[in-house]
Amino acid sequence: MALLITGFLFKCVIVLFPQKQFNIEIVVLFLGLVLTGIPHGAIDHLVAQKTADKKLNNFTLAHFIFRYTAFMLIYGCIWWLAPGLSLCLFIFLTAFHFGVTDLHFFGKENKLLSFLLGLNLTAWLLLPHQVELIKWLQLIVPKTDSVFVLINFLFKINPLVFIAVTGFISFPVKSKRAEWVLFILLLVLSNQLGFIGGFAFYFSGWHGYQAFKDIRNYIDSGNSMIQLWKKAIPFTLLSMLGLVAVYAITPGSVWQNLGAPALIILISLLTLPHMQVMQEIYNKE
Repeated sequence: MALLITGFLFKCVIVLFPQKQFNIEIVVLFLGLVLTGIPHGAIDHLVAQKTADKKLNNFTLAHFIFRYTAFMLIYGCIWWLAPGLSLCLFIFLTAFHFGVTDLHFFGKENKLLSFLLGLNLTAWLLLPHQVELIKWLQLIVPKTDSVFVLINFLFKINPLVFIAVTGFISFPVKSKRAEWVLFILLLVLSNQLGFIGGFAFYFSGWHGYQAFKDIRNYIDSGNSMIQLWKKAIPFTLLSMLGLVAVYAITPGSVWQNLGAPALIILISLLTLPHMQVMQEIYNKE
């Protein structure tokens, strides 16, 4: 409920200052990344250590960082060689990650349904904002890339189909039906908060928080959410420094639209190893 109230206040600010909407959305995105977006991935080493303990495997932080970085470098090379393919891979990975987290919250465990849920949820968040989506895609991949053919096809589908399928797949057991109603209301509200703002609202306000809870339950540390967030600070700062480094070595001409290409690519590089680590939580049953 607190998240819905926050979203409503966010919408009121946009209505009062429509000329500042883009800047407001960027601020929300930045705050979301700092508060939950990056931090929930910055404790992946705790999840990996717990997984190793459960499997009676050895764990060292140095090996974890090496493996994590290797995944990022490999994906970075794919971005360099095939940006359109890499963007599709990022969208599919993100969709599956969102779907498996949300389906788990509603008491279900099914990889195929998780993927379908995530795809429909992501489509609902992005596709209604056709002008903004195309503009951002053009910053990341060439206009001639086949990804635009797929996107233009998806534009022909009524967005209500995506929210309807999302609601149907995620419909939960009885004990979670009140939360499900709030979840659907949150998605409807997210659709009204702009392209960047709506996605950031869902990603940070809902997904990041739910992932934090799943991590706390999995590692069974007895830490509060605040204590767990504090443990994420070192790698959160490291990730932010990585963004600064990318900015420093990237030609200024690339940093259009407040650095959209580099920011999205950096987030995608973090998503691949993060999803691999987090999947162990949802594979435990």
